[in-house]
Amino acid sequence: MKLIYQIGRLERGAFNPIKFEINGNVYEAQLSSFALRNHFQNTGVPSKVVLIYPISLLLNKIVLNFEGISDELKDVIKQIVNKEKIEDYLRDPYPYFEKHPHSKTADDFLVIHSVGEYEGISFQATLEDLILEIFVDMVSRYQNEPFTELYLDISSGHNIYVSALLEAGRLFLTFYKLQNFCPDGEKLKAYITFSDPILPPYDRKFTIHKKFSLKVKAFFNYPRTPDNKIIEDGYSRFAKHLMGNDEELRKKRKILNELFSYGYFFYSAIKNNIPLILYTWEYHSEEKIDEGVSLLTTFIKEKLSANYQSTPKLDFNLFRDAFLMLALYRGTAKVLQNRGIYKKEEVSLNEIKNVFLAKENKEKNPYMCFELTHHIAYLSHEINNTFEKSSERGGVYELIPENYVLLRELIKGESEGINDRNFLAHCGFERNCIYVKKVNNEIFIKYDQTKLKAIESILMRA
Repeated sequence: MKLIYQIGRLERGAFNPIKFEINGNVYEAQLSSFALRNHFQNTGVPSKVVLIYPISLLLNKIVLNFEGISDELKDVIKQIVNKEKIEDYLRDPYPYFEKHPHSKTADDFLVIHSVGEYEGISFQATLEDLILEIFVDMVSRYQNEPFTELYLDISSGHNIYVSALLEAGRLFLTFYKLQNFCPDGEKLKAYITFSDPILPPYDRKFTIHKKFSLKVKAFFNYPRTPDNKIIEDGYSRFAKHLMGNDEELRKKRKILNELFSYGYFFYSAIKNNIPLILYTWEYHSEEKIDEGVSLLTTFIKEKLSANYQSTPKLDFNLFRDAFLMLALYRGTAKVLQNRGIYKKEEVSLNEIKNVFLAKENKEKNPYMCFELTHHIAYLSHEINNTFEKSSERGGVYELIPENYVLLRELIKGESEGINDRNFLAHCGFERNCIYVKKVNNEIFIKYDQTKLKAIESILMRA
């Protein structure tokens, strides 16, 4: 499905049909986005148009003199500019924008805040507010009905609102990419589209340009480090900064704290090349992480829609990072799940090698998906040195028994507690926390259950 966004219009000539040309085909429509949708639908591809209306759009009494304006829309605008319905309008503008003729042709519309003064009413919003407003709409629509192509039609030319649309599109594309390091199907594509300037004479054809790809780069990098090194409390402070201290939001903050914390924990395990972690702890399902995303979008929508004259001054950087953290966690969970990596009582060394040392198979090796190819040689070296080297060469392979023993019984040393530096330096195969056994020449390993909290702390600090 293709989704097209365009800033709504309400100026002279906005309701006159225009001839738009796309790939040699001509479509008559009032907006370029409508013509583009018709073009896609004629090729058999489901497509939808979402119009974005700044709240100030209907506060324009000059519109009453424009040709082509319906009596219904004139009545609505009169009630607003004459202040008869202004309080009701600012509280809930959607019923009023439903009267806009373009709303009836579009598949849906979004009302956002405005910047500036119109008919004596001051609107106070920042570019970041507008970006966040459009971005959360994109996220919600994608969750409800995933689209394969996103088109940002900037033909309307409403300065700051077009800038917000483009930045929201870039942020959404980053959000998408972090969830899809190794996409199993078709990748989402995003384009900037626009028509030739709509200038006289109007009875000619105006070309729509739609081949300008929107590009972003997304890296395997967690936006924020934990506030606390205990996994149960890793991002509780961040969640409070995000949503406030209201007691009724406590449960929601707890959900987000858990998702952020486990997201960082698994990110840290992969970043630090500790594969056994991924078989020892249980990560959240994609569906559970999606619930966290929905919780966040609902919270933002409720905050922003409470007052359309001004915004609650949400911290854009906080919310941007929150969405990207959830996206990265979802992308990590998706990679692990699709490659059969999940919590087990024990795991064979062969399984770890087959998955994490496979250089030629990007679809199989998570490190290849995350572009951590340098991990492969280092992990191979540690596995060989720790478990597979013969006793003649200073190793323990022949010494590994059929029943589990702590590795430190085979690799002697003075320390009995987990050494953080050794744990990270040896890919998590620290002798004081690893149990090992060998059955029919196959080595199995697992962590000491009494050391799990200490391991969590190491990774939350790493």
